[in-house]
Amino acid sequence: MKSKQLVVVSWDSKLPFPKFPVWLYVLIVAFVSILCYGNSYYGAFVFDDSEAVVNNHDVNLETPVVKIFSHDFWGTRLTNQASHKSYRPLTILSFRFNVWLNNGHLCPKSLHLTNIVLHAIVSCQLLHVYNLLFNGDSPKTSFLAALMFAVHPVHVEVVSGIVGRADLLSACLSLFVFIIYHRTAKAKQINTLTNIIATVFCCILSAMAMLCKEQGLMIMTFCGVFEVIVINKITFQNITKNIKTSKIIRLLKKESLERLFILIAGFCIILYGRWTIMGSPPVFQQIDNPASFLTTPFERFVNYSYIYLINIWIMICPVWLCFDWSMGCIPLIRFNTFPKDPRLFIVFGFWTILVLIFYKILFSKNYDKKQLQMGFLLGLLSFLPASNLMFTVGFVIAERVLYLPSAGFIIIIVLGIRRLCLNYFVQRIVRMCILLLICVHSIRTYQRSKEWSSELELFRSALKVCPMNAKVHYNLAKSLADIGHTQEAIDRYKHALLLHPRYDQAMNNLANILKDKNELEEARSLLEKAVTIRNDFAAAWMNLGIVLSAQHEYNKAEDAYLTALQHRKSYPHCYFNLGNLYLEMGEKTKALFAWQNATFQQPTHVISWNNMIVLLESIGELKRAENVARTALSILPNEPNLHFNIANILGKIDKFVEAEKHFLAAIKLKHRSSKAMLVALYHSNLGVLYHRWEKYDLAEMHYLQALMIDPNMQKVKNHLASIRKHLGEISQPTLNIKSYQQEKEF
Repeated sequence: MKSKQLVVVSWDSKLPFPKFPVWLYVLIVAFVSILCYGNSYYGAFVFDDSEAVVNNHDVNLETPVVKIFSHDFWGTRLTNQASHKSYRPLTILSFRFNVWLNNGHLCPKSLHLTNIVLHAIVSCQLLHVYNLLFNGDSPKTSFLAALMFAVHPVHVEVVSGIVGRADLLSACLSLFVFIIYHRTAKAKQINTLTNIIATVFCCILSAMAMLCKEQGLMIMTFCGVFEVIVINKITFQNITKNIKTSKIIRLLKKESLERLFILIAGFCIILYGRWTIMGSPPVFQQIDNPASFLTTPFERFVNYSYIYLINIWIMICPVWLCFDWSMGCIPLIRFNTFPKDPRLFIVFGFWTILVLIFYKILFSKNYDKKQLQMGFLLGLLSFLPASNLMFTVGFVIAERVLYLPSAGFIIIIVLGIRRLCLNYFVQRIVRMCILLLICVHSIRTYQRSKEWSSELELFRSALKVCPMNAKVHYNLAKSLADIGHTQEAIDRYKHALLLHPRYDQAMNNLANILKDKNELEEARSLLEKAVTIRNDFAAAWMNLGIVLSAQHEYNKAEDAYLTALQHRKSYPHCYFNLGNLYLEMGEKTKALFAWQNATFQQPTHVISWNNMIVLLESIGELKRAENVARTALSILPNEPNLHFNIANILGKIDKFVEAEKHFLAAIKLKHRSSKAMLVALYHSNLGVLYHRWEKYDLAEMHYLQALMIDPNMQKVKNHLASIRKHLGEISQPTLNIKSYQQEKEF
């Protein structure tokens, strides 16, 4: 046994870099992890961050915590048919923790910093895990593996994308589970109670890892195979010789049987609980994962195999990195293309090499055989939930799911590097290659994390990898439209539709831009096609209603709005637009009812509140308008337009003191929002209030302030002239306005 250990040490010592204390290894790994992702700290919310974090009410501290446990990762109820069934409440709680740290504000820097720190923690954990898997006597090998993991570019999506928090937390807890399990399994003396408690605790932590992301549950299977292969030293040959269950069980130690029983029972209980919470499997569209919709098992097998090969390739050579691999990014391999499509031969070669590697791992007599097996199994088991073998997933390739599998892949790589270093003359070449690899990966990671700092850069970078992906063009068009590059956005949407003619979301967004450009006929045609493709597309129905309303086809517009509300019961924006339609049709009661529904579904829908107040004021129902305004202000106390509207109402019923208070609050709040033109109107109406109140000096002052902001307000000039005539002033208002403006600027 001692001689064998000496051999291992000598092998580890062959790695061409100096041996350092463990604490220094930890510091280096942590420092490099943080350094590579330093520019992520300044990143914005990109891609899925908008839906999962920014627009997710569960992240808001005002949402009761208990609701998180009945919603999916995107804030949708799990019972909803549109839910993705991704149940990750602990990840949502971590987002809320960041919001709490920032006094209720959603700060991207805080969220990014947490992700960077978590990645550094996982990298340092892996340094320890690798050392455990290498029997505690290969510190240099463990350090190289942890360093390669820390700088690998395939992890950028997880670390730089805020939604990658799910993978980071799940990996962190999973590695913690293995560390505890390893300590329990390797203990020289352990009583039954301690053994059971420690294993149950591992099951609880595994459940927590699963509540961060679904793959977290797979660490229990890895612990199980570690128990069999490493702790009990059971080989494939042992299993084939003792094929009967009873004889195989005899090969296991008593403590191992206890742990395995708890692991299996815990796994089944947690899996059953997860399935019960989910209720039903998620429903994905064909564009999300085309290979899963192929009819023949052979075609699915070939296409899945090709996808696995690309996953391995981007871990080996992470040049092709893309935020989304769907919609034609990887064309399907069809059986009838056998003579023409060379990818079939690539798939055949892939499986040939994989079988040979698998055979080598199973039947090799090398001393590092178990390490190779554990590396292979860590990668395989943690990737299994994303493989389409257990259930259909909603993506083709997702770099985020390679976070923990890459840790197993790296074990195989570093063991290969260590074997190469046995040759003294090769050591120098290997040293240079290792240094070059770490440098290249670090630079690529730094550059890739910069691409993830903004949506525009991220989507543009994807065009280099997947130019045939309609979703890339769609997302790029959205970003261009947001920054005002309308024509380029239109071109991108049209290109997306050229690649995928039934892309209903692209039709909807393109129609919105065309509607704003008053190209109503083309917008209408696109929206009608979109709702034909997907009849329950509520947003397209609502937008069709807006276009029909602009074309004065009010009855058809009403039908479109009502259809949208049939497909989406909670749709405040649709109720708001429906109210506007009823107002145009002269049906004021229906308009009020529609806006009331909008505020009931979304109490912060300020435009609906303002519309109700203004409409009630215009029809003379001042008391009712006042009550609505007070209700709105109780929900939105810092909304200037609400203060302005209630001030107008109070002024009309001669409640001057209270009206003055609300006018001044509106002016103060509007100045804070830097919308100066509306401030002019506020000053103007406050001047009218003082005018009626016979506080002429104050009225004059606010008229002048209104004209200073907007000199073209003729009514204000007339009011000002009236006051000065009343006060006996002779000077022309324009001259006085000019002198007042100069004084303020000075």
